[in-house]
Amino acid sequence: MTQIIFSSLIRDLQEAAKTPGHPFRYFTLATTNENGTPRLRTVVLREIDQLSNLIVYTDKRSEKITHINKHAIVSLLFLDKERLIQLSIEAKATLIEDPEKTRAIWGQIPEKSKKDYTSKYTPGKEIKDPQNVEFLTQGNFFAAIRLIPQKIEYLRLKRPNHIRVLFSKEGNDWKSSYLVP
Repeated sequence: MTQIIFSSLIRDLQEAAKTPGHPFRYFTLATTNENGTPRLRTVVLREIDQLSNLIVYTDKRSEKITHINKHAIVSLLFLDKERLIQLSIEAKATLIEDPEKTRAIWGQIPEKSKKDYTSKYTPGKEIKDPQNVEFLTQGNFFAAIRLIPQKIEYLRLKRPNHIRVLFSKEGNDWKSSYLVP
């Protein structure tokens, strides 16, 4: 049964990367700053590769990049309110450094969305008026982050019994065990 659950959750993540309205498309990413304080933000699942690594995009000057460079282990939280399914993932985050891969991703981003990675100032900088943000006409600060799952905790709330399963990556294999919900 756990293999069916695992296959289903991977299919859900693959579908979420392609489908804007999927409940797993937007998820919470938690990083840790240099003082050990957690920082949460919502990100968009852009891709899931053949190894089940998740890809998100960001501005390379963002705080999350600084956090990941210091503490590469992150947490992800997905919620499907309709089916009452929660996925909690512990992952290792790495910046995609291959310029060829980054250029290929950049080339697939719609023109109107590219603006998100071209502001003249660092994300989080205080400004006087949100209508007057300045953007570069050349260049960008685009970055892609690969999230490599190490543990995936699946929780399905249903009656008469909730189902909770922990999937742990060992080498290239995933081991599973049921947990008390």
